[in-house]
Amino acid sequence: MDEWSILDEVDVVARWPADHKKAVLEAGAKWKERKEGLEALNTIIEQNPRLSTATMTVYGELMDEIRKILDRESNIVVVTTAIRTVELLARGLRSKFAGFIGMVVPFLIKRAKDKKKNVRDAILAAMAAVADTTSAERLQKDVVEWFGIPSPESKQTLLAFLFAYWCRQFHPDIPFVKAVAPLVVTASSESDVTVREKACQALGALKRLMGDAISAFLVPISTETAKMEKIQQYVGEAAEEFQKFQKSQPKTVASSINNGITVADEGSSEGLQTSEGAATSSAMDPWDISDPEDVAKKIDKSVESQLVDKNWKERVAGGESVKKSMHGVLRIELSERLLEILKTLIKVIEKDVNVNVAALAASILTDCAKKARFAFSSIAHRSFPVVFDKLKDKKAVLRDALVEYCDEAANTTPLSAYSESIITALASKNPQTRQQTALFLARFYAKNDTKTVEIDVVKQLGEHILKTTNDADKEVREAALRIVAAIQKSLGESVAKRLMADIYEDKLKAEKIPTIIEELVKDYGSSATPEMLRLAKHYKLGSAPSRPPPTTARPAPTATRPPSTTSRAPAARSSAPSAPAPRPSTATVTRRAPSPKVPPPPPTATVAPKKFVARPAPNFGTTKPKGTVAPTPIPTVPANRPGAVGRGAPPTSLSSSRPTSSGGPVRIQPVKPNVVRRVTAPGAPTVPPGPAKPIGIARPMTSTSSGAPATSSRSRIAAPSSSRPGTASGIARPPSNSRIARPPGTGTSSRPGSRPASRNE
Repeated sequence: MDEWSILDEVDVVARWPADHKKAVLEAGAKWKERKEGLEALNTIIEQNPRLSTATMTVYGELMDEIRKILDRESNIVVVTTAIRTVELLARGLRSKFAGFIGMVVPFLIKRAKDKKKNVRDAILAAMAAVADTTSAERLQKDVVEWFGIPSPESKQTLLAFLFAYWCRQFHPDIPFVKAVAPLVVTASSESDVTVREKACQALGALKRLMGDAISAFLVPISTETAKMEKIQQYVGEAAEEFQKFQKSQPKTVASSINNGITVADEGSSEGLQTSEGAATSSAMDPWDISDPEDVAKKIDKSVESQLVDKNWKERVAGGESVKKSMHGVLRIELSERLLEILKTLIKVIEKDVNVNVAALAASILTDCAKKARFAFSSIAHRSFPVVFDKLKDKKAVLRDALVEYCDEAANTTPLSAYSESIITALASKNPQTRQQTALFLARFYAKNDTKTVEIDVVKQLGEHILKTTNDADKEVREAALRIVAAIQKSLGESVAKRLMADIYEDKLKAEKIPTIIEELVKDYGSSATPEMLRLAKHYKLGSAPSRPPPTTARPAPTATRPPSTTSRAPAARSSAPSAPAPRPSTATVTRRAPSPKVPPPPPTATVAPKKFVARPAPNFGTTKPKGTVAPTPIPTVPANRPGAVGRGAPPTSLSSSRPTSSGGPVRIQPVKPNVVRRVTAPGAPTVPPGPAKPIGIARPMTSTSSGAPATSSRSRIAAPSSSRPGTASGIARPPSNSRIARPPGTGTSSRPGSRPASRNE
């Protein structure tokens, strides 16, 4: 239990002897009298640690006189005694002393430049007691102004105070640290050796409090190995001081059992303290406590033109200028100009044939992704398709830079935002692109666990991963198996087997997975990395689907679905009556709740349809049979045609075998497209029709004789080489004045009879 909390409040000013009070409060007293008067008051306060807070006005006159002593007194003994009085008053009043901080702290700081060590030690003790009565926010302004005093002794006292102050803290005050830490880092480069040493000591205490998050402020001296080693050395010393402080603290009145938070007494300014504060602070992210900086202001104005210059050396110089502007900056701000520069760098990666320039562009994008974090997501979406395609490059300089960029850019945006780019890359024609994309996906899933993985994205990529495991390239298949192993590591074996069942059924592939999982656990750990936890927290990711599934109702079983009477036409009735279908049991069938009926629309005025009037079909006269053509006219044969006599059947058979238009129905004959019709030349005499013969197929003729008699009645094709009058088939030859052009010549044939005779001759 805190001893101070059970003590009674005592009015020490009332117990202060009058002569000693007069020596201190009234002017004209000698320094020795003032010293004795302050010592008498200090003795009374030491005997009564808890001071009365019934009225604070009794301390006003005393604090004003102490302020004057600190400001004007030249005697070191009186000054030291007055500083001791301030310390005792601060410890006796605790939080009530905050009202007097503005009266004494500036003058304590003013006295800190004193060369006497006992004065500086007294100031350290008094400042520590005053700091325990108020918050860091109240001290921030005075401490920052304290750094402006050029005296080395003053800076030594200030840095020693900060070391002791941070050794007593359970968790850092971020605004106070952001305001003071850069000044301490600057002091570590002072010309005075003691000041540099005290600055490293203070930074060691701050590193004990913040852990690796202090790297946000150590960037200017991060390359100085000697200072970094000293800071690390003082971390252990600060941890020992913190343990001593914990042991010296009195036990509290009550403790919270639920969360382990220590409840301080009512007069303490600390409020709530926790023993786990240091552990929490060690996990602090330095990026969160840094202010964003616009590095575009540092970049030369000619960088945009250099990056697109034809000379590759100019492009390299432009890239180096951009990279140099981001050096030493922990958190950058993506201004409009910097965004345009980054878009240009993406084009450089896509189109530049020089691998050194493209690798430098990828390195710049990696730094931006690391220092801009989630603000870089738009650039990441724009660059992933280009980078995945460029992974086909076999040059290690460019490929390694692109792999590093992919891993860093994946920490800025969720996988669902660029899953389509991954699907496209896994289906690329280049095996190098497929392999590197699969390896990237395996590294990504290896850094996750069930709390950070997007299940819906795993389902989306599952089919393509299975396809990649059967790739023709061996290295691609092995890289795809690493994806499956990473998914099992992050989601568990049961989930992985359900999602990748085909792979686990293949014994050759399934045997390789446990070995790969051991490698992934060794490289990335069994839980999610801080980057993935940060990504999941920012975008609210997790194993649950990011969007709710569709609420479409599943169709009911066919046996229980009632027949629809509105959307289906009634089936035709069978001739035999069918037995009625048995009604399903209501005890075993769960029916869905009826959907709310939509009210019918209000009736609208409709126009009555016209009555249908049947009209008779039109009469077009004699109906012609379908699929027929006009009858073939009877050909006319000239009377003086040679070979017309003796054609076989007499002419009288035509009237009996061929129907005429005057008697009986006309027999319809279809048109034959490959038949040459007989044509009567104009002006030629008409010949009575002979017996009907089928018209032969047109053949090239080799003889112009038309008077040869028929030699055979078997063939319908005329003999081409016959020189006798008439033909074998009896086909009429066109007269000499026919429209068919004849080649000129003399004799019986226009060309030699080189063609063999017909097979029917």
